[in-house]
Amino acid sequence: MKLRDRILWGLAVGGEILEEVLTSGSRAYQRDKLFIWTPARYSKKKFNGLLNRLDREGYLQRVLIDGKVHFRLSGAGKRLLTDTWPGLKFRQKSWDGFWRVIIFDIKEEDRKSRDDLREFLVKLRFGRLQNSTYISPYDFDNSFLDWLKARKLRGRVMLMECKQKHLGKPDRLADAIWGLEQINKDYQAVIERLSTRFGIKSKQKREEFLKRVYQQYLTVLTKDPFLPSELLPKEWMADKCQKFILRAGVIKE
Repeated sequence: MKLRDRILWGLAVGGEILEEVLTSGSRAYQRDKLFIWTPARYSKKKFNGLLNRLDREGYLQRVLIDGKVHFRLSGAGKRLLTDTWPGLKFRQKSWDGFWRVIIFDIKEEDRKSRDDLREFLVKLRFGRLQNSTYISPYDFDNSFLDWLKARKLRGRVMLMECKQKHLGKPDRLADAIWGLEQINKDYQAVIERLSTRFGIKSKQKREEFLKRVYQQYLTVLTKDPFLPSELLPKEWMADKCQKFILRAGVIKE
C-alpha cells in the first residue's frame, strides 16, 4: 500500500468514517498519532514531508486544536480514498436481494484487457464466481460503464441482475466467494494481538508494536469486501476491531 493511502486510511478509520464520514464531516487527529500508520523504521522527517505534501495538494485539512497541529480528510481526500478503494462507497448499504453478475469473453490474445478487467472488478469488491464470472450485491454505477467504454469492452462484457436460486443461502455463497470466515478470523487476530499491548512499558517498543499491528489491520481491512449486513456472518468482527484500534491510543476519540 502506498504511504499516501496509509495516511488516508488512518484518518478514515477513526470515529465513524467507515460508516458515514465519507459523505459528511470528520474529526481531526494529531499529526504525531498518524505516524503509527506508517511502516516500521519509516522516518518522521519523511512522514512530515508526506503530510505537508498531502496538505498542499488539498487532500488534508490542517487545523490547530489546543495549540497542536491536527489533520482531517478534505472532500478531495475522501474522493481519492474512494477512487482508490471503491468498495468503501458501498459500506453499510442494505441489500436489495439482487446479485449483479458480470460475464465476459475476452480471448487469450487480448490478455491485458482481460487482466485489467479482473483487477478492476476485484478493486470494486466483486467476487469471482468462476474464471470469467464475477458477482456483487451492489449495483454498478455509470463510472463502471464509462470504464468499459473507454477500454472498448462494452461489447465483450455482459451485465446482469438476478435473484439467487438453488445455490443455497446467500450468506453461505458470500462466504464461499469472499472468504468471509477467514477475514473474520483475521479481524479477531488483530483484536487478540492488541489485547497484549498493556504489558509494553517502553514508549518506543509500544510504538513499534502498534505499527506492526496496524499494518496487520490494514491488510485485513483492504481485503474486506464491505458487504451488506444481510450477507455477513452473525458475529462479524469488523466494527469491534475498529473500536479496539481506537482504544489502542493511536487515534484520539
